Amino acid sequence: MAMAVTMVVALTGCNDWLEVPVEGKSTSKELFEKGDGYRSVLHGVYMNMAEDVLYGKNLQCGLVDFFSNQYNVNVRNEDLSSRALIAAGNRDYKNTQLTPEIKNLWMSAYKCIGAANGLIQSVSGEDPNKFAKGEMEKNMIEGEAKALRAFIHLDLLRLFAPAPKDDDGNAYIPYVNTFPNILATHMKTREVLDAIIKDLEEARELVKPYDISLYGSGASASGRARFYNQFDYGTTIYTNREELDEFFGGRGYRFSYWAITATLARAYQYKGAYEDSFYDKAKECADEIINCEIVAEDKTKYYPFKEENFDGFFYAERPEEASDIRMVGNLIMGVYRDNVKTGLISNMLSQYPRRKSVVAQDQLFIVNTDGQDIFKTVDNIDESANDIRCTRLLYTPEGAYQTKLSMKWYVKENNVVERDKTLSIFPLLRTSEMRYIIAETLARRNNFAGAYEIINNMREKRGLSGHSLAVKATFDEFQKDLVREAQREWISEGQLFYLYKRLGAGVKRSDNTVKPFTKAESVVPIPTDENL
Repeated sequence: MAMAVTMVVALTGCNDWLEVPVEGKSTSKELFEKGDGYRSVLHGVYMNMAEDVLYGKNLQCGLVDFFSNQYNVNVRNEDLSSRALIAAGNRDYKNTQLTPEIKNLWMSAYKCIGAANGLIQSVSGEDPNKFAKGEMEKNMIEGEAKALRAFIHLDLLRLFAPAPKDDDGNAYIPYVNTFPNILATHMKTREVLDAIIKDLEEARELVKPYDISLYGSGASASGRARFYNQFDYGTTIYTNREELDEFFGGRGYRFSYWAITATLARAYQYKGAYEDSFYDKAKECADEIINCEIVAEDKTKYYPFKEENFDGFFYAERPEEASDIRMVGNLIMGVYRDNVKTGLISNMLSQYPRRKSVVAQDQLFIVNTDGQDIFKTVDNIDESANDIRCTRLLYTPEGAYQTKLSMKWYVKENNVVERDKTLSIFPLLRTSEMRYIIAETLARRNNFAGAYEIINNMREKRGLSGHSLAVKATFDEFQKDLVREAQREWISEGQLFYLYKRLGAGVKRSDNTVKPFTKAESVVPIPTDENL
C-alpha cells in the first residue's frame, strides 16, 4: 500500500505523549527513535478513524445510516439538499454525487489500515527496553494496532461484500496486513473473516497483561474511568493517580481487552451463518464482557459493564437539561475528536441544529420514525409516549415541524463542558450489542424465555416498565422483535444497515412493503479505481 504513516499534530495538548511532528518535518525513522514515537503514531491512527469520512460521521451517523432507510430523504430542499445523501438514502450507489463519497471512504479506511500496518511492522521487532513500561507497553501498542486493523476490515467487509448467509464464493475486499502493499489480493468473505478473527485473538492476548492487571483493570472499572479518567475509589489506579502515565488512561478511546473482546463477539456472530457454533463463540465473548468482575486491592468488586444507567437524561424534558447522552456506562469504546479545535461544531449544527428560525440550506439527518414504525411494536402497539429512546433521545429543533433528530448529536448551547464531553466521543461498541448477541444466541438455541428476559429487562430500563413483550415461539418471530428494539437502540450510531444485511431482515419501503435488501442494495460496489 503506497502511503506513509500519517504524522499529525495532537488535538489534546495536556498529554505530552500525543505530540506528534507535523508531516514533512520528521521521518518515521526519527519518530521511532524513542518509545514515545510509537505512542504518537498509534494515537495518529485513532485520530484518522475519527475523521468525518470514517467514524466521525459516515460510518457513524452519516452515509451508512442513510443506507439503512433510517433517515427521511423525501423532505424539503432547505432541510436536505445533498444529492449524495439523498442517493445514499435510496441506495443509488452509482449516483455520480455518491460515488466519490464511497471512494473517499474506501481510500481513507485503507489509509488507516496502512498506517496500522506500518506501526505493527516497526514495533514488532523493537527492543522492549525502548518503551517506558517495557515488554508490556510494546505488546500493548502492537495489540491495539492489530485490533484497529481488524476492526476497520470488518466494517469494510460488512459494506462491500455479501453477508455470509448470501456468500456467493467470489472474492471482494483485500485483507491488507503488510506495509506497503500496492497490489493487494482480493479475498473471499470467509477468508477475510478468518483473518479478522486471527488478528483479534492475537491482539487480545497482547493487551491482556495490562488490562487485567490490578492497575489496568481500574482504568476500565466504569464508564467514567474509561472515558474521563475518573477512577473508582479503591482501585490501584485511583490510589496511584498522581503517578499516572496518561498513555495508560482513557481506555475507552482505545482497543482495550474489553473492546477487542466485543469486536470478536461481533465478528464471530457475523461468521455464524457459516457454522452454527460460531454463535456460541460470540455469546461467550459477550458474556465475558457483561459478567466482567474487577476486584480491587481492597477486595472491592466492580462490574464495569453489568448495569445500565440513564439517569442523566431520563427525566430531562429539554435537550439543554440532559447529561450523559453518550451513556458512557454502557459504552465499551468510542474514538475521540476535539470538535472545537478542529472547527467542526458549526458542521455538526448544520445536521443537528438547536433551532430553525430562518430558511437555510441544512443537511438534516431526520429520523424516519413514522416511515419505519420504529416506536410501534411488531404487533402495532405505539410505545412512543413511554420509550425514552423516543421521548428523551429524539428532539425537534425550535421552529421546526415534525423534524425528529437524534439527541445523541445535539449541540448544547449553554453547557459547553457537557457538550464537549458528549460530542467528542464517537461510539463504536456498546454493551447493548453484547446483550443482543446473548439474546439472539439463546433464541437460536430455542431458549426463548431467556432471550426475552434479556430484551424485556433492557426495555424496562428504557421506560417500558409494564410493557413486556410476549415470549414468541419461533426464531423468525423473535428476530422481528429484536430488529425493532435495535432500530430504537441504534438510532444514528451506524449499525442498522449491517443488522438488516446479516439477518436478511425485512425493511419497510416507501411504498409500505416490507422486504429484505436485495444484493444490489446490500453490497456497496467497490470503487472501480481502488488504487490503494
